[in-house]
Amino acid sequence: MADQKKNKLLYIVNPIAGRIFPKINFKRVIELFQSHGFDVTMKKTAYKGHATELVLKYGHDKNIIVCSGGDGTLNEVISGIMRLGKDVTLGYIPSGTTNDFACSLNLSDRMEKAAMTIIKGQTKTVDIGLFGEKRYFSYIASFGAFTGSSYSTPQSHKNIIGHLAYVLEGMKDIPNIRPHHVRVETSEAVYEGDYIFGAVSNSLSIGGILKLDANCVNLNDGMFEIILIKNPKTPIDLSRMIISLKKKDFKDKYIDFFKATDVTFYMDEPFPWSIDGEYEAGVNKVKIQNLHSAIKILA
Repeated sequence: MADQKKNKLLYIVNPIAGRIFPKINFKRVIELFQSHGFDVTMKKTAYKGHATELVLKYGHDKNIIVCSGGDGTLNEVISGIMRLGKDVTLGYIPSGTTNDFACSLNLSDRMEKAAMTIIKGQTKTVDIGLFGEKRYFSYIASFGAFTGSSYSTPQSHKNIIGHLAYVLEGMKDIPNIRPHHVRVETSEAVYEGDYIFGAVSNSLSIGGILKLDANCVNLNDGMFEIILIKNPKTPIDLSRMIISLKKKDFKDKYIDFFKATDVTFYMDEPFPWSIDGEYEAGVNKVKIQNLHSAIKILA
């Protein structure tokens, strides 16, 4: 349970995240925090990257930093906390379209219930990813088929039709899907092939579509789950692979699935990545590291 005595709480809100809540809901959340002894400072984001700036500007004297928004907002807040240089606990009130990270932690998408989890919940630690030298991520770094829809879907579409907006945007990519030749190295193995999709994740859900078995995912074991999907040669291969993915059976010959603490990708040509649903420019080589127990979160 959070220690409410003299707790100073920074509440960061993305007012245009996936589902738009009435102002009264934000007010009610603040009242809940205050009634349980928290000294609340609320700030709203106004542009991309603003949440990180707010953490760095207002977070130095805070015990808890809470954010309300989607995966992108959470990513920015975590990036700020990682750079803050002090011990602070994270609270998350998911209000985005997909909320993959929240699903993995079983956090409610009802604002008041999520707020009570922060007030009454237990502190647990989770791993955080580091993409390259500066880009942090809470649950996924991915490339290839359909990942572009995560950062190219207009916010207005997400607000109106929710997760379906990602699906519709992703369908536009189907004619352009092509494999990327990638070499992937870990301390224990090397994988190389022509892949149409790749993901380094610390989550039970990828894009709200691909699900991983809860028995093989631990958010605080210092390990990533890595999935690489090769380019199927025939429609029969494609059909069999899709069935395997739905069954969470990753033994298909077109799927490479493994765990690793650190992983390095070598690409013949740069291509864009999606980091927690946000765009990241491509490079020819990138190391992705697992930062074990990097963040404390109320869940």
